[in-house]
Amino acid sequence: MVRIRHLAKLEYGNPRSFLADLRALEYTVSASAISERVKSLRTNNLKPEREMRDAALFCVGMSHNLGVEVWFAPVEDQDHDFVATWRINDTQHFCPVQLKEVVPRHLNQNASIQEVIGKLSHYADSHDVSVAIKFNQVGRFDPAQISVPANLRIGGLWVFGACSEDQTTWALWGDFLQTGRETLGISYPYPK
Repeated sequence: MVRIRHLAKLEYGNPRSFLADLRALEYTVSASAISERVKSLRTNNLKPEREMRDAALFCVGMSHNLGVEVWFAPVEDQDHDFVATWRINDTQHFCPVQLKEVVPRHLNQNASIQEVIGKLSHYADSHDVSVAIKFNQVGRFDPAQISVPANLRIGGLWVFGACSEDQTTWALWGDFLQTGRETLGISYPYPK
């Protein structure tokens, strides 16, 4: 109950408007002469901005999945990077989310979704925390090939990533912890 009161007091933002504003800035930055590491938010100083963008992209996908608007509050805690919230009927839902990433091949040739999932076993008692893995590689993956360890103690497991080279179309797959049903896969546009 204490945690819910804390989560309810956070300041939540609209991921669609955040991403639409960011897209205008991305176009300007991409045409500039700054380094690729800065353009792709791959410096330590820009990690919070990269995580905010990823959180917003995940929340837009979850909005499409749930059929309601999902907002987010970037707040780094011991077991999560942001909190998502949405309302269904008269109930306000809160979900702490830990972001992970399958980095591009030029950063790690061996990075894979399965490798990232294998490293989640240290979340021993995070039953209310969902993990959102950004698939940040060119290519495809087969959601049916994902193997979830039996000892994984998290609230949900999702994968999201760009489906088009220009990143105008994204996809969300999950929840990989749900048994007895096929893994959901939906596509959604980057907000304008």
